[in-house]
Amino acid sequence: MLRVFTKPIIILIGLLSFSNLSAQEFKIKEIKFLNAWAFDQKTLLDLIHSKRKSEFDVRLVKLDKILLTNYYRKQGFLTVNVFDSLVVNKSDRKINIFYLLEEGRRYYFGQIQFTGNAEITEDQLNQQVKDIQLNTPFDESQLVEAKQKIENLYYNNGKPFIETNLDYEFIQDSLVLAKFQISEKQTVYIRDIKYQGLFDSRKFIVKRELEIKKGEKYNRENITFSQENIYGTGLFDYVRFDLESLVNDSNGVNVKIMVQEKKSRWIGARVGYAYEQEEVYGNKIEFALEGGHRNLFGTARSVSLHLVPSLQYDFKNRSIINPENQISLIFVEPWLGIANTPATFQFSYHQYKPLNSADFNVLLFGLNVSHKSATNKARRHEKDLTLSAATQVKLVDVLSQGTLDTTLEADLGKDQVYTTTLYVRRDTKNNYFNPTAGAVADLSIGFSQSIGKNEFGEKRSNRYFTVISSWYRYQPMGTKEFRKQKKVTLATRIKAGSIFELGATKNIPISELFFAGGASSVRGYPEQLLGPAVLDENGFKSSALGGKMLLLMNAELRIPIYWLFLTEIFIDGGNVWQEVKYFNPTQIKFSTGLGLVLITPIGPIRFDYGIKLMKEPSDRAAGNFHLGFYFAF
Repeated sequence: MLRVFTKPIIILIGLLSFSNLSAQEFKIKEIKFLNAWAFDQKTLLDLIHSKRKSEFDVRLVKLDKILLTNYYRKQGFLTVNVFDSLVVNKSDRKINIFYLLEEGRRYYFGQIQFTGNAEITEDQLNQQVKDIQLNTPFDESQLVEAKQKIENLYYNNGKPFIETNLDYEFIQDSLVLAKFQISEKQTVYIRDIKYQGLFDSRKFIVKRELEIKKGEKYNRENITFSQENIYGTGLFDYVRFDLESLVNDSNGVNVKIMVQEKKSRWIGARVGYAYEQEEVYGNKIEFALEGGHRNLFGTARSVSLHLVPSLQYDFKNRSIINPENQISLIFVEPWLGIANTPATFQFSYHQYKPLNSADFNVLLFGLNVSHKSATNKARRHEKDLTLSAATQVKLVDVLSQGTLDTTLEADLGKDQVYTTTLYVRRDTKNNYFNPTAGAVADLSIGFSQSIGKNEFGEKRSNRYFTVISSWYRYQPMGTKEFRKQKKVTLATRIKAGSIFELGATKNIPISELFFAGGASSVRGYPEQLLGPAVLDENGFKSSALGGKMLLLMNAELRIPIYWLFLTEIFIDGGNVWQEVKYFNPTQIKFSTGLGLVLITPIGPIRFDYGIKLMKEPSDRAAGNFHLGFYFAF
């Protein structure tokens, strides 16, 4: 259909059908919006999918009309109409797209009215619509969202049968009166809680996870949290809550909980990526064979055995190495006392063969108690705050086999390390694998006593505190429109760790020292070779010694480039000092570089190249390649 525009424009319609235009390769030359008075051309261009100089696709034109219509209606233009027309130049295969807008009258929020409420006060209802500002452009989606909030308020206050009707009335030509008509219905109480499907598990396992009780008002939010808690035990494949009406009791219901149990005994194998913040021995691929019992005697206590060898690629020697092997026996008590605080008992044996350092074995006995909670009700289901305490006994054996630096000969033999650690962490990032917003802050304070022998065979003892703290932040970059198009993320981290000795300076077992350099700390440096190290016969760093103080600083831009691929532009800084008293900020080493990242279902896989900005004569190369799993931080 031909339409009359405000300017004389030659329209070629019918030269090609829409389907033929799409089938042939035409390029879009210009996109214009006619009679667009409320918004400028750039704003509207950013909304649509059709772009100048791109291939013409009639499906995108249809989608653009929908996007433009929805945008205008969200801005108060309730009667907007959008039409499209094409100007086709067949000779140079170019198309001009014109969108003709009939904006109509713009409407604004004038008043919000509630009727029918009795048990819920008007102040409570006004809290649900507080995000709607009067005399701002009318947006129906805001009222739909407010309606859901009002219904949830009733659902969580004993009113599962609430009925809410939303109606509009136009006043003073351009103002809208929004009317919420509420029928509260009866208040409902929980009379009884029934359980179905418990064969291997005892009833108290489910009961202690509930956030509802007999006699309380019906609360849908607490029922949802109860369901999440039961799933969180790991004992059930299926959990469902049903309400049963009661004869002659319109104000009462029974809650019926139906579950399907998992098999208690299990065995499995997995391949995964190993990454530890506190002990970074590079990026490892782990192969695990494991099995156990997840529900001992129906009490939700579990025991499991894990055999975990690992592989790592050594870029320096271009070979695959075996940096760590471990066997662990783990027992978990899911509830410590009356609190939902699991306690984990672990007995494990580790063989460490890290790149660029001495080999050593660790025999570990440990107890960890951890509690997760939410810092506010809005994040209740995410449980962003972690508090934990741990005590460990380690038997550290530095091996003489293979290459061992003479500076470490004094550490030969066994060190006994007794450690008690307190740890707190707050994690508000929006995605575990690929965070684009939020922050992480943590603090670990540990007290240790190590007992071993010196080079003369005499007993030595050392007591020390280990303090480690880190802060991460993830934030979208640029203007709102830019973030919507590009989704660029700025990620930053600062991390520091120190070992404070009580008394004279002594040797610390190698397993307790800090190391830096590599794919997850300061890229451009080989794994662990930033900081104190032994030099080879050519004067290059060959084996890391570790240190008692660590400082890391990182910043990187993560930029989507195509499909699941991102690129990184990073700058890293940091160092390790052999003693705390040797700390010197002028010795902080920096590197920069680029990386390519592929986002996969199991997490990001990245290939980075870092260049040292402060190369020293003892550094073998100006830069290093790194293969990493997950982001560096």
